[in-house]
Amino acid sequence: MNTFRMKSAALAPIALVLALGLAGCGAGEAESEQPAAEAGHEEGEEAHEEGEEGHAEGEEGAAERVTIPVEAVETSGIVVATAGPGAIEETLNLTGRIMLQPSARAEVHAPYPGPVRAVLRNVGDSVRRGETLARVESAESLQTYAVGTPIAGVVLDRQTNIGDVTSDQPLFVVGDLSRLQAELNVATRDIGRISAGQRVFITGLDGATRVEAQIASVLPTADTHSQTLIARAPLTAAQGSTLRPGMAVRGAVVTAAQQAAVAVPRDAVQTVEGRSVVFVRVSADTYEARPVTLGRTGAAQVEILSGLAAGETYVSENAFLVKAEIGKGSASHDH
Repeated sequence: MNTFRMKSAALAPIALVLALGLAGCGAGEAESEQPAAEAGHEEGEEAHEEGEEGHAEGEEGAAERVTIPVEAVETSGIVVATAGPGAIEETLNLTGRIMLQPSARAEVHAPYPGPVRAVLRNVGDSVRRGETLARVESAESLQTYAVGTPIAGVVLDRQTNIGDVTSDQPLFVVGDLSRLQAELNVATRDIGRISAGQRVFITGLDGATRVEAQIASVLPTADTHSQTLIARAPLTAAQGSTLRPGMAVRGAVVTAAQQAAVAVPRDAVQTVEGRSVVFVRVSADTYEARPVTLGRTGAAQVEILSGLAAGETYVSENAFLVKAEIGKGSASHDH
């Protein structure tokens, strides 16, 4: 009995050491497994984040498209064309003013001296050729006669009233506002670059009005005030045109032209989110904002280096309307 107790007492410390060792091994294994699990969880989160980033990049890289019914395209004035070669024209920019053509302005005089008995028209009135503007009593015959306009147009100036006695001064000035001309100032250094027959694009300072004309002549003498030569370009103002005599304008004279493999009208290129784009028709009613790389820019067309291939159909006129539709879609998507 005493022997058994002694053996048990001797084995107790050994059992305690073994128990502590096994506990330490178990704790070590648990600790090593926990970081591995946490690392795996972090890798999963990183993969998830990378997936979200890739999805975001995919959305950002996707081309913006808009659907416009064919009927709406026709009524809105959107015009499409086939991409192809074109001329990039080099231009010389000039400034000047709109004036009446010499034959479009008439000073109306009284042929016989005498008192003015009636004034029938005022400044701003439209008149027909031969229409009576005033009536004058002849000082010699004492007969009243009509003073008519030799051209149709608008009364620009009136220099008489009832009771005035006529003289060699005009009673009225009438102008035909449809027959205008741009008088452009040519600096002496550019005289050799401007000649009759060259095409010129006349633009109002507001940028809204743009008319194509042709240089008719370059006056041989310099203007006293500006010390420049005057290049004249007659033009016919369309009904409703905002061009008026006396207005300041810019003129881009075409001095040379070079061919480009793909060229589009300048207005066909729009800016969307800081990028130059052309709207390509990808189906009967779907348009895509295609980013393009621009090359040389001319008076009417711009060269496309990449992004639009020859043969593709794109919006050549009123492209800003398609841009507006895409803007509406982006706004509703944001909400």
